Parts: sequence; C-alpha cells; structure tokens
Amino acid sequence: GDYQGHVTAIDLATGTQTVFNAQCSNQTVHFVIQPGTPDCGSVQTAIWARPGVVYDSDNDRILMATGNGTFAPASFGWGDTVFALHPDGTGAGGGLPVDSYTPTNYQALQDGDLDLGSTAPAILPSVPDSVPPRLAVQSGKDAQVRLLNRDDLSGQGGPSHTGGELQLLDLPQGGEVLTQPAVWVNPADQGGWVFVANGSGISGFELTLGPGGTPSLVSKWMNAAGGTSPVLANGILYYAGSGVLHAVDPTTGNSLWSDTTNVSGIHWESPIV
Repeated sequence: GDYQGHVTAIDLATGTQTVFNAQCSNQTVHFVIQPGTPDCGSVQTAIWARPGVVYDSDNDRILMATGNGTFAPASFGWGDTVFALHPDGTGAGGGLPVDSYTPTNYQALQDGDLDLGSTAPAILPSVPDSVPPRLAVQSGKDAQVRLLNRDDLSGQGGPSHTGGELQLLDLPQGGEVLTQPAVWVNPADQGGWVFVANGSGISGFELTLGPGGTPSLVSKWMNAAGGTSPVLANGILYYAGSGVLHAVDPTTGNSLWSDTTNVSGIHWESPIV
C-alpha cells in the first residue's frame, strides 16, 4: 500500500511538531497520498508495534522498530530496523536517526513478510552488579529474540550498519510475535527477566552475566498456553489467552490460578491489574 511509517513528536507547550519518516527520512514533513506532494517514492516501513515508541531514560532517547520496507540508509530508508531518536523526534541530522540496528538478513525479512517491528523494543532494567551496556530485547515475526545494546545498537558506532546484536536466539515456543514482551526484576535476587507470549505459548528468560560481565538471556521455562502481551504485578505474571486469564509464577511458569469467567472473545486485549 501507499504508506510510510513515521513518528510525530508534539511540543505540548507550543503545539509545534517534529516528523521523522522511516522512508525518505531526509524529508521532515507529513506525506500525502500519491500523486500529491510532498511524498516519498518508497513506501511501507510502518511503525505498528503496540507501544509505538518507548522511552529510554538512561540515554534520553526514544526507541522504535519498523516493519517490512526498503533498508537503504544511503537513500534514507529504514525498513526492518530498530532506531533511536532524541525525545523531541529529531535525529542526528542529515536525515539520519541517532542510532540504529538492522539484522543482516533484512532482505529475507522483507521478502518473507517477517516484520522485525511487529513488536517494539523492551527495555531491560539495570540490575545490581551489572555493567554496561544497557540492554533491550527485540523480537519479531521471525520467531527470534535479539538482545541489543541500547548504548550502541549495532555495536559499530552510530546508524546505518547491519548486525551487531549481543545475542540472537530462537523463541522456544516458536511462532510470530505480535505482542509486547514484559520485563521484571526479581526482588528475591535482583535478577532481570523477560517474558514473551504469543499464540504458540509463553517463555521466561533470565538475564545472566558471563565472564567480564558479558550479558546473555537464558531460557528458563516455556509452556504452550499462548496469549496476549503479558504484564507483571505484585510478583505475578498475568496474560490473557483464548477464553482464559492466566496468573503464573514468573520464575517457573507454574500456574497459580486461572479464570474462564467472562473471558470469551479475547482478541489482543491484555489484562490491567
């Protein structure tokens, strides 16, 4: 279709807007439908994850991920990419974002309709005894989980590079991820956790630090009771599946209770606790 993903930041004090386009990012305007102007010849690269953008308070940036579209930094195209902007919606100048991460297989993602940006980056909280880098998790339609360095998304110093994730692992339950991962710090030991649910099940990953403080995610549990975006409250992991609300132990995945009362017809909704 004729669309281009974009971010609009609005200054609430003045009403002024700043636009960053995921295609033709050198044009800081809202595009119109072809054949009108202004417009961009390249299309797609939607920003359609449920949270839209997320705020990285450690680096004072906003992070987002794009879906299928052309990745061509030389011509200002950012398909299947995680990128960072300043909170006011501006980039690094010259049509570039502040930073970016793009998988090396970006063309295969586009060709297979495997949007990287079917979910947004999930920011991992800092935990005691951890060392830089600050971390984020990115999944997608390709059923993989990527651990990223928020301080340097590609590990190569700035935008436009490909690869550079700290870790790439298969989602244990498989299946495309259209939900938003949840993050948690276990108060018992201050360990960091990530939870990813989709139609095929739900998985729990624990953040570990190897020699020299090298971070990695370790899959700790998985069950095949799928559902929507999970939430954490009071040490309990909640998520809604087909006709059932689940409450599980976040460290084991064991069911604490479930409820089928008035939970029919769930379609993407997540519980509010």
